Amino acid sequence: MQTSLLLMVLYLSLPGGTQAFKPLISGGGSVTHRDITQRAVLRKTAEVCRALAAAQGQDFSLPIGDSLSIVKLQKACSADSSSSTLVSTILFQSAIVKMYLSNALVDMEFALSKAHHFDGETFQGGRALITAGVSEVKASVKQGRYLLARLALGRVCHTLQDFYSHSNWVEMGNRQPYSTLIRPDLQLVNLAGIVCGTICSLFKPSPDIPT
Repeated sequence: MQTSLLLMVLYLSLPGGTQAFKPLISGGGSVTHRDITQRAVLRKTAEVCRALAAAQGQDFSLPIGDSLSIVKLQKACSADSSSSTLVSTILFQSAIVKMYLSNALVDMEFALSKAHHFDGETFQGGRALITAGVSEVKASVKQGRYLLARLALGRVCHTLQDFYSHSNWVEMGNRQPYSTLIRPDLQLVNLAGIVCGTICSLFKPSPDIPT
């Protein structure tokens, strides 16, 4: 579940162009860390509910997309139509809020950390933070420490999202998430080397031009 959610965050983090995501509130219609994190949680939760419904021979007709809301999703996933659904909705909302607030705090607590934001081509350092964070999430869940798991997941999501807005992954023509970021068993591609190979060639003198 955690890995699938992170892959969803990876996908939703792909921007139309390179720009820094705002933590909570944006201007001009830009996407925020809060938007991306909440969309990922809602989509992955909807996918899990749909799979559970299918396994039980039940229908799950709620469309899965950016229009998902916490209230509609909670009702679609709940088999109980009693007042307990309202309590569950509030708790679900609270869990998401904790995740995106933890996400936003990274910009304040680690403002000068290049690894937390993939600044200065710190790909190894950023990936190390992500994989360590994923391990922390899984360990916390196993121990029943769900609040710590949510806070850790929020921090991981921030660094994942910053990879796409602080690097030139999109400018390189990539339209799929770079799942190697959450796979410590895979070798990172030398992204800086690839970009330099393309850009630096523009500054090499042409053999047709006399020097």
